[in-house]
Amino acid sequence: MNNNRLLNNRSSSNSLFPPPNSAQRVSNNLPAGQRQKVTLKPGHSPLDWAHLNSNTPFHILRGVSQQTPPPQYVRITKDELQTHKTKEDCWTCINGKVFNITPYIDFHPGGVNEIMKCAGRDGTALFNKYHSWVNADRMLEKCLIGMLVNN
Repeated sequence: MNNNRLLNNRSSSNSLFPPPNSAQRVSNNLPAGQRQKVTLKPGHSPLDWAHLNSNTPFHILRGVSQQTPPPQYVRITKDELQTHKTKEDCWTCINGKVFNITPYIDFHPGGVNEIMKCAGRDGTALFNKYHSWVNADRMLEKCLIGMLVNN
């Protein structure tokens, strides 16, 4: 098959090309359900995060004092979680586990504003809505602080 026919068949359902009308949206006038695209800083791709996560000691990403692995996880109340809601000190809960996502904020593909929506609170529903295929335990494994408990 020649290249001209491939380019002309871009709208076919088994094509590797995006649909003809799926140009990257960068305006604020997005259709319902579509999110604003953000540009990440150099060195902040998902692969960069994976490299950092696999090569950084637990205590650094957790933001707690140094401990020998396995780290000692703590019980965190909702009140305590709510005190960590700034870009400089950001925790969230996903599936009952509390993560210090401060080091991850600038790596988030949706941008800082999107990830801050779950700062200091249980972000399980929001995470599952947009990232149901992502394994949060693996992606944030060295950011795990402890488990959310009832006050």
